[in-house]
Amino acid sequence: MSSSPNPGTAPDEHSFIATAETLLATRLDVVRPLAGIMAERAHLQAQLDDVERRYGAAYANAEAGGWTAGELAQMGATEPTRRPPGRPKRRAANKAAQSIAPASPPNPRSPETAQTPAPSA
Repeated sequence: MSSSPNPGTAPDEHSFIATAETLLATRLDVVRPLAGIMAERAHLQAQLDDVERRYGAAYANAEAGGWTAGELAQMGATEPTRRPPGRPKRRAANKAAQSIAPASPPNPRSPETAQTPAPSA
């Protein structure tokens, strides 16, 4: 027979809490592995971030040493997702220098181009 209280009677405080703890225990059992995997994932992500940073620096050093992106790609090296801080890639800098846009016309409302009325005599 079941030891659950009759539907018409309220359980006492102790049995209410005991039932709640039993229900929660089964739910906690399924999230414990998730908590462990989340911690492992965060640890591995930190390791990957470190490797990505070092890879970007090594790739930049290879380019600075004269290797082109095409040559590095032929050897199996892919462009890094992260580059060390500093100057942009040489290729990007050259493209920017080649595509310097002409200066835009002055703003008619700017003080340099505003014409002052001639003094009246």
